Amino acid sequence: MNLIQRVTSSLSQNRAKLPKSNALAEVSMENNVIQGNNNTITIINHSGLSAIADAQKADMEVFPLSKVYITAQIPPEVAILYIQADGKDRYRLMGGNSEITLQLTEPYEKPDISLDVLVQKGQTPEKIRHTIKCFSRHNLVLRKWLNTVIQKSDCKKYLVIADHTNFEIPWELLQLRPESFPYEYLGALVTTVRWQNIDSDDEITLEFAPEECCGDTIAYTNHQELNVSEEIMVLKRLKANIFDDIAKFHGHLQIKSTNSSFIYIAAHGIFSKDHDDIAIGVLNNEKQQLKLIDLDMNPLKTGGIVFLNTCHSGQHQTHSRIPNCRVGFVELFFRKGAKGVIGTLGGVGDLYAARIARDLMQACWDSSSLSVAALLRDIRAKVVADLEKEPTQHNHLAFIYTFMYVYYGNPMTVLRLTPSGGQTND
Repeated sequence: MNLIQRVTSSLSQNRAKLPKSNALAEVSMENNVIQGNNNTITIINHSGLSAIADAQKADMEVFPLSKVYITAQIPPEVAILYIQADGKDRYRLMGGNSEITLQLTEPYEKPDISLDVLVQKGQTPEKIRHTIKCFSRHNLVLRKWLNTVIQKSDCKKYLVIADHTNFEIPWELLQLRPESFPYEYLGALVTTVRWQNIDSDDEITLEFAPEECCGDTIAYTNHQELNVSEEIMVLKRLKANIFDDIAKFHGHLQIKSTNSSFIYIAAHGIFSKDHDDIAIGVLNNEKQQLKLIDLDMNPLKTGGIVFLNTCHSGQHQTHSRIPNCRVGFVELFFRKGAKGVIGTLGGVGDLYAARIARDLMQACWDSSSLSVAALLRDIRAKVVADLEKEPTQHNHLAFIYTFMYVYYGNPMTVLRLTPSGGQTND
């Protein structure tokens, strides 16, 4: 697919290409205590107290998970990494599981390592990998904690990344031992999921319990501008309801009486500083675009797993007129009932986007027990192994693009894809 040009300086679209390879919240953080409900964190200043001191008072609780994170009961195999904004250009880390605490760190300066930004700046995959290696080396405290957690925890290792900044740090690409094991990346080694606060009438929390999504599949594919043949092949095997008109697809989502287990969208993504312009669909036909505000202002019941195979679908944008209000397709679909959402952290090449979707859907079809997050981990691990074995241009691109995909939701949710009585809608 040809390189997709930017519509305006403030808009970027789906499935852009990387350059070819040459080688083949402002708060005072002192004396604070952490409080919160099941899925939010509030840092309140109290003289003479600290989060760690407070945690040490709790019986059998090294890190105050029940006060800070998401659900009151965190399984021993789950660890949580929390990234707290410290002003506009700094952040702090805190983390833990049932045994090992990452104490609140000193402030770090915001790094310029957003995959989306690096790609737009024309960085080659090798240069991006080197930047990530330097970032990993610099984060020794975090790496020590993660290595300890991985070595001591149960064989089923889950990491929840609760990033409450807009810095777009690709945590899944963190190298745990960059010098000794240069092909060891966090998101390919551990089952990682992301989470954020979801503003809703009812409290939406991240649960940690085995869960299955079973049922029919519906899809929208932009075959006018994208090569979606590989995705269509798998979707037809599933007998999915496939739409190529986004307005009809949107209407179907509004009137459907039963939840789907899987909603798949292959389209261009339009990302903008003005939240009113954020959309998915056909790039050159506004009538075939579905804006974020259109989805938000209409009744919609999604359920199941939503796979947004569009660029920027996993990114969040601060509301244009409401400070500290983050909007995006991830939080929208959770408010509409989704159990999990897969999105991207930037522009993904057309060929690679199709193959990643094909591999994930095929894995869900073949696997009887692995969660969606674990399957995505295995797909990342494969591209890492391919790159280590043969560092070609294709494998470099596959590596970068695959790590742009992130999963939000319960790390234990299994998607069981089976054929249903679907049809093609045009």
